[in-house]
Amino acid sequence: MRALTRYSLLAALLLALAACNTTSVRTTEYTPIARELEPVPEAELLDVGIGIFNSGVDALSKEQEGVFPEVRNAEARFMPYKLMETLQMTGNWGIVRVIPDRQSEMDLWVDAKILQSDGETLRLDVTVSDATGRTWYTRKYEEIATKYAYDIRRGSRQEPFQGIYNRIANDMMAYRHLLSSADVTTIRTVTELKFARRFSPEVFADHLQDDGKGHYSISRLPAANDPLLQRINRIRERDYLFVDTLQDYYASFVQKMEDPYRSWRSESYFETMALRETRRSANTKLIGGAAAILAGILGAASNSQLGQAAGYAGIIGGAYAVKEGLGEREEAKMHVEALKELGASLDAEVQPATVTLEDRTVTLSGSVSEQYGQWRAILHDIYQTETGQQAPVSD
Repeated sequence: MRALTRYSLLAALLLALAACNTTSVRTTEYTPIARELEPVPEAELLDVGIGIFNSGVDALSKEQEGVFPEVRNAEARFMPYKLMETLQMTGNWGIVRVIPDRQSEMDLWVDAKILQSDGETLRLDVTVSDATGRTWYTRKYEEIATKYAYDIRRGSRQEPFQGIYNRIANDMMAYRHLLSSADVTTIRTVTELKFARRFSPEVFADHLQDDGKGHYSISRLPAANDPLLQRINRIRERDYLFVDTLQDYYASFVQKMEDPYRSWRSESYFETMALRETRRSANTKLIGGAAAILAGILGAASNSQLGQAAGYAGIIGGAYAVKEGLGEREEAKMHVEALKELGASLDAEVQPATVTLEDRTVTLSGSVSEQYGQWRAILHDIYQTETGQQAPVSD
């Protein structure tokens, strides 16, 4: 009888521990965006390039549920555009563009990796650096959405994770305040010289010094009226035009993705909640059932008729609890399959876009980096035509 009592208490303790291990309370506090009180002088505005985010898919285990490569790859293109819109909205920066693989020289670069994105939680690992090779900061950001972010009755169309983009923008501006006017001028000049060196390394290579670790400093400045530099700067203006054209592609992509992606995140949010609750309930029943069976076996082995009766009842009840727990685990698998179907439907709705340029039309399917490669070849042709010099072919 004492053994039965002891193992009954063990079963109760296991049930309590199972409940405690799954209890968590999290809230989301919206971060407003910060703006400069006075307009930033144009000469001190830094241009910002945002790379396509690292989807993080390669680092995921094949068994990790709720993460689908087709969704993550789409998110890796969607999120940089949302950050671009946020930075533009602040008015604290110059040109802000989404540029894959750093294929156009910019004053400032923002790179990020998606650590988690399931509709409930968004976690990003963000690094901000400038043209001189100086890293401003590397920081992890996390935003947790509430169910109200997806409540259609409220009629809200705001990005559920806008707060995370606002915090990135605010941190960038805070670091920008640490720079002097001379620092900003140096960054802008290094960017200009990097672009010039790409087309005419024999002329501009010795204007920049590289320490071998990716840090650049200015060795000497070209003359203000250098005719070659003026021609290269005109080519740079055309490069900006092409970059602007590609933003139309990203805008179209994001517009097409907005509704299905919002629906996916909403469904993913509630599927994640249901999955968590189902697993909690299943684990509780499995642990409790196993403990009840163990106590029942010990009771059935006792010499007391009452203990034996209680033991058999415990075995039957425990077996039923285990069966229920296994059934709920099967239900959990159904939630995972639902997420996979949602991910596949999103991927089907996001299609390649066609961008029309002045003298040609290109279809942007797959990697946009290939289109940048073609454009770089065009810029080199323009340089050769205007200067009569052969520009080196870049990788």
